[in-house]
Amino acid sequence: MKTILVTGATDGIGFATATLLAEQGHALVLHGRTEEKVAQAIKAIHIAAPNAVLQTVYADLGDLAAVASMAQELAERLPQLDVLVNNAGVYMTKRELSHDGFEMTLAVNHLSHFLLTGLLLPLLKKSAAPRVVSVSSMVHTSGHIVFDDMNMDHNFDGYRAYANSKLANLLFANELARREPWLTSNSLHPGVIGTKLLHAAFSMQGETVETGAQTSVYLATSPDVAKTTGKYFDNCTAVNAAAQAMDQHLAQRLWAWSEQAVKPYLPESN
Repeated sequence: MKTILVTGATDGIGFATATLLAEQGHALVLHGRTEEKVAQAIKAIHIAAPNAVLQTVYADLGDLAAVASMAQELAERLPQLDVLVNNAGVYMTKRELSHDGFEMTLAVNHLSHFLLTGLLLPLLKKSAAPRVVSVSSMVHTSGHIVFDDMNMDHNFDGYRAYANSKLANLLFANELARREPWLTSNSLHPGVIGTKLLHAAFSMQGETVETGAQTSVYLATSPDVAKTTGKYFDNCTAVNAAAQAMDQHLAQRLWAWSEQAVKPYLPESN
């Protein structure tokens, strides 16, 4: 049995991922924005897996202080963390800024998970075989990291912001694999899945959320990928990512930018 944290576990792919993992007998930590949403998720998961071992944490991922507080709470509550599934994501049709002044898509989809992962490394180190799974998307192929305009102050476009954040997810996962060889870090495209995000962004139907959860569950638990790191998966198979996602210099530069962005909440800043 693994102890697994899933961000954005109250609906969509995150909820389906948590449910499937609970059915496999793993101990789950469910993240959500509000206590009410998490309570609903717990009730539904217990119907599917009556004996599920579930814990909860709450944080608005658009607020880096809340992310840091959640990480501290987890450090105090958990003896170890075996798997972190960075799943939560948003698609913004209008430009909004996060609590910390960052474009909201970038803040929630990338910066929150960059910070959370960094703060949870000590817990992951206590696991015999730690894994970090980052949910990206095939739309990373359309992404471009423009360091002079990370907040998209000019000509905001929801799709472009989302694609950029998904490219950032992949770059982060790859760089994490290089920097922390004691864990495995892989990213994935879940498929074109009928979530609220898909409907808001593309007005499409898509496949079921259970289908969308399959690769996350595979990367979190399968012995087949116990030693696999720095790879990008689609349909439980390692595939080639776009050239910009494999750019090591770009990944290092994004890492440095992200460290500066979350610096007030890193331990050495205290």
